[in-house]
Amino acid sequence: MTTFTNNWEFWLDENISPIISKWLMDEINIRCCSFHLLKLSQTPDLEIYQLAKNKEEVIIISKDEDYRELVAWKGTPPKLISIQFGNCSNKIFWEKLKAKIYDAINKLIYGDLDIFDIK
Repeated sequence: MTTFTNNWEFWLDENISPIISKWLMDEINIRCCSFHLLKLSQTPDLEIYQLAKNKEEVIIISKDEDYRELVAWKGTPPKLISIQFGNCSNKIFWEKLKAKIYDAINKLIYGDLDIFDIK
């Protein structure tokens, strides 16, 4: 496990299982919350974007193209990990995310990338 000493956190969109949040937090030791836990499940995307922008050090993980458009249009924060693969089991989703998460962190937190795609 790698530990990151910063205030960044991941917010997982409502269409991603909350178990992924727990597995991600166990793997990378960064705070991870699902929209369910944050009580944002019925909140419009623009409002979630603004909440994340105000918090500043947030990376949203989502399959929703609306977040890509918001980050491209209104800028960062928040940063975005855009999931570009279709529906699958939590296990397969986790394997794909885990394979790319360190690269995503390096490019989003320590680099100058705003949107990281996982295919």
